[in-house]
Amino acid sequence: MSEESLEHILFMNLKEDASDADIKRLTDCIEELKQLPGVLNISFGKNFSDRSGGYNWGYRVLFEKKSDLDVYGPHPTHERLKSILNEVRAGPPLVCDFLVPKFPFTKY
Repeated sequence: MSEESLEHILFMNLKEDASDADIKRLTDCIEELKQLPGVLNISFGKNFSDRSGGYNWGYRVLFEKKSDLDVYGPHPTHERLKSILNEVRAGPPLVCDFLVPKFPFTKY
């Protein structure tokens, strides 16, 4: 059994003219992704600080184990999320994947 979980984080710029309907499409798809095996938590939100390096939205997935990313990546729901993002995103995202202590953490 793995002793580490995986954090998958994206920083991105959504187009300024992204509509409420566009954001709803994203959040609806994200809700579906929360049901995939190995997905422990997903967060998605608009940046509010001046420390974002210019990125205006963030997305984070906590996976139970590293290999869960291999299932998530090609999954049709994730492919649909990427398609929606490609419509409303301005430029490529910044992506970072890293291992963290096995969930549940003893201290967060």
